[in-house]
Amino acid sequence: MIDEDRTAFLKDAADRTSHNLVELTIRELLELWNAKRRGYWIVDQIQRELDEAGLTTRPDFADNWIDTTITLTPIKADAKIHTVTPSVESAELTDRALPDVALRVDNLPSANIEVIGVTPDQSLEAAQSLMMRHDYSQLAVMNGPRNLRGAVSWESIAQARIRDPHAPLRDAITKVETVSGRDNLLPRVPLIMSAGFVFVIARDNKIQGIVTTADLSQQFADLANPFFLLAEIERRLRRRINSQFPKDQISSAKNPQDTQRQVNSADDLTLGECVRLLDEPDNWELLEWKLDRQVFIEALNDVRFVRNEVMHFSPDPLEPRQLSQLDNFVRWLRKLEPDN
Repeated sequence: MIDEDRTAFLKDAADRTSHNLVELTIRELLELWNAKRRGYWIVDQIQRELDEAGLTTRPDFADNWIDTTITLTPIKADAKIHTVTPSVESAELTDRALPDVALRVDNLPSANIEVIGVTPDQSLEAAQSLMMRHDYSQLAVMNGPRNLRGAVSWESIAQARIRDPHAPLRDAITKVETVSGRDNLLPRVPLIMSAGFVFVIARDNKIQGIVTTADLSQQFADLANPFFLLAEIERRLRRRINSQFPKDQISSAKNPQDTQRQVNSADDLTLGECVRLLDEPDNWELLEWKLDRQVFIEALNDVRFVRNEVMHFSPDPLEPRQLSQLDNFVRWLRKLEPDN
């Protein structure tokens, strides 16, 4: 969406009354800014434009599941929140920052998928059929969306049938663990690992979704892969700089505004400062890489921007394009700076 159309859309949303407020998903909100995920910069831009339009989102668009429905709610002019646009200098200083991680249970996609279940009075055959149809390892047993009675699993069915080949569904029901969708995920990991799965309860006490150990494994892979790629990129790049540059030349690349930090090697530079160091033609020659400097610096800047998004943390996984940028660059560096 172009800026003029978005401005008109936000103005219309701000002019509405409480009876006809604009509702849309977080994903749809991002599309208004031509974005697919909530990176650091796009969240800041969206928040600023919402503030300027006199709008807020309920619930918060920044940290809920991406397909959560939100409401654009007008706020009083005197209650506007003034955000500060990050400068290039502040971005460089945050190159080394640790992420402000607040991953909640309902950030997992599976925690927001409608739970299919059976009632206690249905047959065990019906439960088995649903489990096979949807390739489930467990199935909710409930009397309505807020009344979870337990679950059946292939293990509990097998145990019930060992005791009685004609056992009804009620004999295969097991107790289950529940967590709130608003809970921080990390403290809940031991419970999920121990139980194998937990049901997620929404604010209105409805059964919101289910999280399994397989979901945790996928989430770990989605979050950890970029960190490992970035760590390898920085390790190889800093090692090359340390081997080719004298200490005083490395130190000269430090941001002059950062007066408190000592730079003794490339390990003390931010990635932005590494870019500044290598973007000087004379410095570039010291690397002794027969490459086009501008092409390399452009690719390294792409990596730096992805790094800043990763380290500021987003509840959304990186886009395939961003992962491809990291993967391509690390494979490039492996050829330029191989391990001996």
